[in-house]
Amino acid sequence: MKVKGKVEIMKKYLVDYYETYSKSYEIEANSKEEAEDILKYEIQEGKLDGPECCDNSWCEVTEME
Repeated sequence: MKVKGKVEIMKKYLVDYYETYSKSYEIEANSKEEAEDILKYEIQEGKLDGPECCDNSWCEVTEME
């Protein structure tokens, strides 16, 4: 990149990108732990659809040497 006749040396960055998704589910269970286990199992087995809408994203950036 040139800046008023000077050449600016660009740096390299390692950028990690993250996203979180959320959706509420109604699960019948005997405990909170069981409800969580049932939900995870049913999503993994394709019985329930996982969340599709991203509700948050962020990056962590590290300058490389």
